[in-house]
Amino acid sequence: MAIRLLLSEDISPHKISLLFLIGIYCTGNLPHNEIRIVLRTIMKLLEYEPLYKINGEMVVVPGILDLVNSIGPKSSMLLLTALWRINSVESLETSISAMQSLLSSPNMVVKQQILIENDDENENGAENVVKREIQTVQSRILPSSFLGLFLQKIVTTCSLLHFDESLLLYESFLSYREDSYDMFLKLGGDVEGEKRKLAKDAIVPSGKQKKSNNETQSDFDLYSSLSKQLHIEGLPIQLSLHDGQEDKEKSKAQNFHSSLVPIPKHDLQILLDKQVQLLESNGTPTPPLLREIMNLMTSPNSNTSLIQNADFSNLPSYHYIAYLEALKNSDYNGAFSALHQYFDYMVSNNSKYFYHFALISRASLHQHFGEDEKALNAIEEAISVARENKDNSTLTYILSWLYNFMKNKPQLWHKQSFNNEQHLLEFLVTKCQSVSLPLYSMSYQFETLHVLNSGEGSISKYIESLLKATYISIHDYEPASFMKSIELSSSVWFRIGNTNLAKIYSEVAKDVNPKLNIYDNVSIQIRQAYLLFHQGEVENAYQKLEKLKKLVGNDRILSHNLQIRSLILLVKINLKRERPYVAEGIVQILMNTEVQELELKLELVYLFSEVQLELGNLTRALTYLTDNMSLINENEVPMMIKLNLLKCRIFIDSGVQSRGLSLLLQQIQRAKKIGMMTLVVEGECLLISLLNRMESYQDSYSILYSIMPNVLMVQGQDFISTAYFEFAYVCMKLLEQDTTNKQLLGQFFRFLNISIDGHKKLLNLKQLKKCFELEYEMAKLRGIEELEQHAVKSLEKLKIRSEEEVNYGFIQE
Repeated sequence: MAIRLLLSEDISPHKISLLFLIGIYCTGNLPHNEIRIVLRTIMKLLEYEPLYKINGEMVVVPGILDLVNSIGPKSSMLLLTALWRINSVESLETSISAMQSLLSSPNMVVKQQILIENDDENENGAENVVKREIQTVQSRILPSSFLGLFLQKIVTTCSLLHFDESLLLYESFLSYREDSYDMFLKLGGDVEGEKRKLAKDAIVPSGKQKKSNNETQSDFDLYSSLSKQLHIEGLPIQLSLHDGQEDKEKSKAQNFHSSLVPIPKHDLQILLDKQVQLLESNGTPTPPLLREIMNLMTSPNSNTSLIQNADFSNLPSYHYIAYLEALKNSDYNGAFSALHQYFDYMVSNNSKYFYHFALISRASLHQHFGEDEKALNAIEEAISVARENKDNSTLTYILSWLYNFMKNKPQLWHKQSFNNEQHLLEFLVTKCQSVSLPLYSMSYQFETLHVLNSGEGSISKYIESLLKATYISIHDYEPASFMKSIELSSSVWFRIGNTNLAKIYSEVAKDVNPKLNIYDNVSIQIRQAYLLFHQGEVENAYQKLEKLKKLVGNDRILSHNLQIRSLILLVKINLKRERPYVAEGIVQILMNTEVQELELKLELVYLFSEVQLELGNLTRALTYLTDNMSLINENEVPMMIKLNLLKCRIFIDSGVQSRGLSLLLQQIQRAKKIGMMTLVVEGECLLISLLNRMESYQDSYSILYSIMPNVLMVQGQDFISTAYFEFAYVCMKLLEQDTTNKQLLGQFFRFLNISIDGHKKLLNLKQLKKCFELEYEMAKLRGIEELEQHAVKSLEKLKIRSEEEVNYGFIQE
């Protein structure tokens, strides 16, 4: 059926049904066990809470079944009985007018009656308001009460409708009611009996005579005749497909009938605002029916009817929804066009707030598509307007957006008004407290990252800022603010080297807020996957990311970010499995992918250079690394240390040991200064490897004993396995000098077994080969034939595995 819209200011069959439900509630005929659920249903609908289907999709136009399924069977029967008694426009008007009798006289002295007793559950204030409105003496409602105002609005609106408007409303009422026919019969209802009862019992206004049943049955013919004479769209009215008429008349009615969808203006605005919120927070697609309604409303040829002189020109939210959906689908032209249509209306109302919002949205649009300078121009204009109007609240919000943008674009600092990151940060921390708690928490999140990344403060300094951010976010009742603090806490504790705390913080988020939006959910699960990889759960980590792809669905932004993270992890896995050529191919894909975040860009620089190192292209790896490090901002100290550690690996493999040693010691000291224990452990493992190459075995042995607690604390399976291999290697070299030292021999076997187990977990074929070669050397040194056979067999298995890798195209010979 074709959809026709019935646009109104604030009237619909759904609200008429709610009016009848309130009437039923006030009669006191409901069973005690259904009173509470009816009351809550009334409150939810009066407060415009969105309804949802079983599959989680938002209900666009509530139907009768959405209402009756939310109340008990007795309540449903009473409501459906009231609805199915109506068999004409007049009976509908009469039933609605009769609700006026529920209102109490202003001078009536009433005694309150509490209809709900619940000592075990705290009831919200809204329910208490309604309970106070329900009175004894025929359960009257105060005209000035919450229910009274709603009742008067519906009754008054219906009484003021013109004849043709009443017909349209009645037609939509019939369409609305039709879905409950089978349920009404199942509950024991009698459709024809209820219609006859209303015709007999109807209150007849003065000066009018009650219709006979035969006259009521002839309504259909009357409306058919009127429609031909007056050419009123949507007529004749179909009373019901179950009204007892002959099959010929039913067929005739069906031919004329089309789906008339009632859309009250206020309800639609709330629905659109909710969809904007869902798109911004969850990326939830717009329901197809809502999108069709939006298209019909914006189309000059749409099949629509109006009652109450409804004017929908001031509902621009559908343009903003179109903008968000286009942005989500990376449709630049569509997003730009929809955004301008939205703000053409907003700015025409001379709203300073919406003008700022327009500029920020435009900046976000340019940022999303990598147009950095255009984004800066829009924000600079927004800053200028806010300062001109002395609007400190808006200015602080704009500058928070700017800081969040600039921390990934350090090369752009010279192109805007603030001198540097520190200058802007100081302003935010000072001003945000008086503006809003979420912004105040965000300012301390920014400060945490600034102190950590700049290397200008000790660990106590950025931990202090982190705790302030978390504490404020807990008390600002803003889930998004708290989630950002939790994610930042997980990241910071991982860098500090406390993997357990990092894991706990990533789990706390779901415990505190089980209904995470999709963006927070994906971000947390990506973090958890990388923690699994860090701890050696390689397959589980990758599978976790693969499962996430089903969750993000067709969301292009989320899919893009998830794909990048998944490919980065895949590169790391292939390097562990001695598949450098596969890793190189994946890196080439990543290098051709658009990346906005600075951290991700630097991660790709690291991966490209590491892959070249594993391929043996040492000069290319060093050149690429050096060229890109010169572009890194000075406020990226942790990443600078990480890249320098990779440079140390290149120097060590190149045989330039003295240069590698000095650079390595410098990076370890810098990492210790800012408390980055994960980087400290990575550097110390490299130091041991370098000392062993320099044959400084005694120094290596002493340092290993001192650093092992930190290695184990960080819980990096790669670090642990590597450290124990180097420990075993040192023990063997010292045994060559002291063959009688049984303690060293025992340590060798214990440390080597730990290393082998760890590298098996990591599927690190290259390191496993080194382990079994070391085992073979020890077997030869000590003359242990059984150990020699074990090493030989293990190396043969690894050789077969490597040949399989070659056959699969993973390794080039």
